[in-house]
This record gives sequence, structure tokens and C-alpha cells, in this order.
Amino acid sequence: MSSNPDGRHLAFPFRIGADGRTATPASLANHVRDEVLQLILTSPGERPFVPDFGGGARKIVFEPTSDVLRGMLQARLTQAFKKWLNTRATLENLQVNFLGELVEITVQYSVAGTTDSQVLKFQRTGS
Repeated sequence: MSSNPDGRHLAFPFRIGADGRTATPASLANHVRDEVLQLILTSPGERPFVPDFGGGARKIVFEPTSDVLRGMLQARLTQAFKKWLNTRATLENLQVNFLGELVEITVQYSVAGTTDSQVLKFQRTGS
């Protein structure tokens, strides 16, 4: 496991490693990917000490789909990314699509200090 250039981070999801210590991500790129996932999956108000953290994508699958809802989620996620991850990554593109009951979120970003684009695709259904 390589060390992260900006310190030790906890793995997401949290777990204990084979050495009995808390597991860490293998690289800074993996850590930033984990942070993007947490941002998408966390609902605002879910974290008591950081109530405005999160994008709220998990609750969207239970809402009736519309262009307005797509625009609102895309704007919410873009604002959350820029607020919480702007020192860690540069958001290049964020798309929200509804495919029947499936919500698909595609985030293209680059880890701060690099030019390598990363693409993370998140899909969730209401069932």
C-alpha cells in the first residue's frame, strides 16, 4: 500500500485491515473517489456536526422524475462538490439521467495537482 502524499486517511467504507489497524485507501486518487461517493450518498442533515454536507441522491429515487428534478439534483451535487471537495478535486462534468426507475449520476473530475480525468458512475433504483 502506497502512502498518501497528504497524510493518512480512513478507507471508505470504514473497516479494519489485515494488520488489525484501520484500513487506509491505497492512493490519494482512491481516497478522493471515496469522498465523491460519500458526497453523492450522504443526504443533507444526515451528519449531525456537518448538516449541510451531502448531495442527497439516495432520496431522489423515490421522487417522480422530471427535468426540474434532474436540474435540481445536478445543481445540488455541483454546489456540494465545489463546497466540500474543491481543494481535493476539480469537477469537470456532472450529469444526472433518469432511465425509467434508474437514477444515473456520472461525475468526471481530476484529483488536485493532476491532469488525469477520473469518471465515477453511480446508479440506483427505487426498488
